[in-house]
Amino acid sequence: MNQTAVDKHPELSLPGWLSQFLQDQMSGSGNVPGPLASLFGYLAGLSAEDISHRATEIRRLLKNSGFLDTRDQHRSPLDPLPMLISEADWHFLERGIRQRAKLLQTVLQDLMGNKTLLSEGLINPSHLFQHPLYLRESYSLPAEEQGLFVLAMDIGRDQSGRWFILDDHCQVPLGLGLLLENRIVSRRVMSEVFAECGVQRIASFLQQIQQAIGQSTRSLRDPRVVILTPGPEDPNYSEHAYLATYLGYTLVRGADLTVRKGKVWMKSLDGLRKVDVIVRWLEDRYLDPLEQADYSLQGVPGLLQAVRMQTVKLLNPLGSSLLNIPTVRTQLPALAERLSGEPLLLSEPECVAAGNLERQYWRDYEFHSYLDPQVRLDGERQREAMDKLSTGQLAEGFFRRKVTLESAPFLHKRQLTARPVFLRCYALCQPESISVMPSALCLAANGQGIKDTWAQTAAPMDLAPLSLPKPRKLHDLALVEGLIPSRTAENLYWLGCYLERCEDICRLLRLFIDRFTELAIYPDAKNRIAVARLKAGIEQHSLLYPYHSLPAEGGNPGTAECKKLAQASIGSSELAGSLYNTLDTLLKSAMQARELLSYDSLRIIESLETEMHRLEKTGPQTATHMMQSALDRIVGQLMAFNGSVLDSMSNSNGWFMLDIGRRVERSRQLSAMVEGLLCESLPEAEQQSVLEAVLVAQVSSVTHRRRYRMYQSVETGLELLLLDAEYPRSLAYQTDKLVSLCRRLPAKNKPGFMSATQKALLRLTAECSLVERDELFTEQGGERPALRRLMQSIRHHLDALQEILQVEYFSHTRTSRKLSWSSEKGEPV
Repeated sequence: MNQTAVDKHPELSLPGWLSQFLQDQMSGSGNVPGPLASLFGYLAGLSAEDISHRATEIRRLLKNSGFLDTRDQHRSPLDPLPMLISEADWHFLERGIRQRAKLLQTVLQDLMGNKTLLSEGLINPSHLFQHPLYLRESYSLPAEEQGLFVLAMDIGRDQSGRWFILDDHCQVPLGLGLLLENRIVSRRVMSEVFAECGVQRIASFLQQIQQAIGQSTRSLRDPRVVILTPGPEDPNYSEHAYLATYLGYTLVRGADLTVRKGKVWMKSLDGLRKVDVIVRWLEDRYLDPLEQADYSLQGVPGLLQAVRMQTVKLLNPLGSSLLNIPTVRTQLPALAERLSGEPLLLSEPECVAAGNLERQYWRDYEFHSYLDPQVRLDGERQREAMDKLSTGQLAEGFFRRKVTLESAPFLHKRQLTARPVFLRCYALCQPESISVMPSALCLAANGQGIKDTWAQTAAPMDLAPLSLPKPRKLHDLALVEGLIPSRTAENLYWLGCYLERCEDICRLLRLFIDRFTELAIYPDAKNRIAVARLKAGIEQHSLLYPYHSLPAEGGNPGTAECKKLAQASIGSSELAGSLYNTLDTLLKSAMQARELLSYDSLRIIESLETEMHRLEKTGPQTATHMMQSALDRIVGQLMAFNGSVLDSMSNSNGWFMLDIGRRVERSRQLSAMVEGLLCESLPEAEQQSVLEAVLVAQVSSVTHRRRYRMYQSVETGLELLLLDAEYPRSLAYQTDKLVSLCRRLPAKNKPGFMSATQKALLRLTAECSLVERDELFTEQGGERPALRRLMQSIRHHLDALQEILQVEYFSHTRTSRKLSWSSEKGEPV
């Protein structure tokens, strides 16, 4: 349906969910607003139910990609209706954005360089130097580090159709990753409408960013580019991770970087690797806690000195915050006339000195302080506070006219509602040109919605694949192995540990529930002993983390007590080894390394998070079959995640670290279960019942029966679980795999010498391999002492291996040594 038809018959030509909103928005003359008529013309073929389904699909896709975290509700949902911008309007915006970006670039270079604008009195020095965004440390940077790279502008249109600049984001272009994800999701869900609208592509803009970064490092043989993020605690971390994945750069935090001898290094598995470019998502004042007044753990101590020595390039450079100081912003219209001889196409809302505005007009303005960014008073809603301002406070501020923004339709509870909106546009500044992204984030002014902005074009769409930069030298054609920060490697290790721990807990609790419910039907002595020992092991945490070395002895296991214990072990947030807490730590580890996980893996993580929130509701009223059903679902999802990671994550991205974590945890859990349940000698019938419980928990019952058909005993069970190096669930197999996996770790030893990791693995494998089978099974005083010693020794060696990995590969620190002095000679000994 075209726009002309909509103009003539809006109430008849459109479905009800569109026509009703359109009638409400019509002006008194009866004309349909042009942008709405155009958009609704494209949407006329969609029913209310259809658009509702698409909104649900959008939310699902964003949750699976990590942009909608159920633990963080700050993120506004993406509306299925796009913000349509005509070709003429977009051309005007492009011209205005380029003009303003060029002006901002000129002003910043002058303030960081010759300071002509200050000496000529065009900018008030007092207001500039006293503002918190003025950073003295930025003035010692070399000239090459004084230009903008990527910036964002908030642009709004008032009711009359005039465009205004609402804000500039010169330090960090917030929302760029979110825009990219929104475009991918919106194009997928609204593909038919997208094709009809002739929407401009944004991929070329992102490629230009990559090329601009590459251009700045052309003289380097193997430049390393990282994206510096504040970390998962930052509300925008999801878009940082998504952008890093899309651009192919390494995502790091301040703790992943270190400055040594004037250079920035990244802590990676194979040691320190030099960093050449840092694309930062930190504000200016948090970059270097060593020099800056605002101490922050997010920054990198010594970073500014490395920038001064030009051993690393920082994008955007330090000092960009100068452009957000009010005394600079309010003078931009005058500076444009002075520097370029033409007015700004995208002007600021009218700014008036506080002494030049009569009180009766205050309601149409906001009061801003030149010196305090926290002071912002609405002349209508905060009139009482404004009346209390002293003459001195008024003199240090200005009034800025409020802009009544145009509205756009948002889908809310299956109906359309109008909300004021503005656009966040992005520009790339290069020495020769300024490029504008042909799209924008459309944000509701009240923070209650986001839209994808579709900039139309009548030109034929270029569907050819993006060209790749040509290799500069022969070595550029070689495969370069991916490097991951030590922090990411550590998170992968713990992700593997928690995956295995969750799986073990699920199988153990599933077995426990099955046994104590069966006990009510078959209350024989052998079942009672098995349930009692499982109950004691779970209660005393000898079978669950932290695997205390306590004998699993129990009294009379009542069904009510067992059910209460199972409920607590599943859903309690107070027990360290509960399934709920273990799932929570698993999800946190996964999110810390999310840039390495595939889309399908993230979908499974989302499903596990849903299950975790269900576990939290486990209580006395929860039936045992519901608990077993939940455990079955979680085991299935854990197995699916393991398969997804195995199939999609390469070794160069640290998959072997995840597998090392799994093998260490499986060995630790197996040794704890054997020590807790099989080290004590029991009568034959009871012993067989306990052995069968261990075999079921270790997914080895069927294999044991098939392999030892004629005779089954504790000896055959232990032989299978501990000594068979070809059985994937055995302890010997885990140690062999650990040796193989640890060979992928970078060497930390001198040629001809063994590293600490190799020594720890040698002790572990020797302990398993040299044990005498007959001695292991020998009973003495109702116990198997050799077996108990072996299990305790295995866990000791596993703990030692984990500590060595932490020191040598994760934290890159050395064990401290005590320095003692001789009393006679005064020399260290």
